[in-house]
Amino acid sequence: MSTSESEFDLQLASGRIRARRVGSPTAPLVLFIHGLSAHLHSFDYIIEQLSNRDLQMVAVDLRGRGRSDMTEPGSYGLEAHCRDLLDIATLLGAEKFDLVGWSMGALIGIAVAATAPQRLHRLVLIDHAAAMDPGPVEKIGKGLERLDVVVDRPETYLNAIRLAGGINPWSPFWDTYYRYELHQVAGGFTPSTSKAACQEDLGSLRSADFHTLWAGINMPALLIRCQVPIAGGFIVPERERDRMQQVVSHLQVAEVPYDHYIVMVSPETARLVNNFLS
Repeated sequence: MSTSESEFDLQLASGRIRARRVGSPTAPLVLFIHGLSAHLHSFDYIIEQLSNRDLQMVAVDLRGRGRSDMTEPGSYGLEAHCRDLLDIATLLGAEKFDLVGWSMGALIGIAVAATAPQRLHRLVLIDHAAAMDPGPVEKIGKGLERLDVVVDRPETYLNAIRLAGGINPWSPFWDTYYRYELHQVAGGFTPSTSKAACQEDLGSLRSADFHTLWAGINMPALLIRCQVPIAGGFIVPERERDRMQQVVSHLQVAEVPYDHYIVMVSPETARLVNNFLS
């Protein structure tokens, strides 16, 4: 069993992808897919809790995020990211793999299940399934405004996000997370993630029919639903949870007392993922 760590690049037909691996390259593959404006460090806490397992755990920066390529307009969207993930698994030598997706990453996981169900062994969806309540939709859109900011030093950026109060409680995890977003430019530091890429992906997600795509989930699947609202609503409203269970009769649902962000640093989330992948 290995707990080795490495960061490396994968060259896809669509562009270069930055990846972080924990575990042996020859162990069974688990791909970890982040949210709309997030990046590969979203899963640091969960992966750390699973690092004693004989798994090849690989988190990636989707194109347009983090250290991956910023590709041309029209190259993003649900189908494009779905193709990228299947290509990543192939390059890593995995005909079949597990997928853990958070937020938009969960929606991409649903698309992968519908597109290539024979490739997925198990699917974990962390707090997303289809339609959201209005409050979170508005909050997510406003959250993209940070991608235009230029600051004098990283600490200024971190302090502003911490003082905004959207993440509570704050922990060192979030310092690492938001520091990774930044790269140096003339005049200071700014997020490397492309706002245009995120907006293109948002448009693609709005037009997708996830209620139909659910029918492709024929592998074991777990939905982790947050019970603490953000902006007065839920990413997975009860109506969507219930509707999904009707379509995916074998779906396991776990409800956790966290919001959409703190769920990623929760021991309960890590335990649920670990048990399911066992």
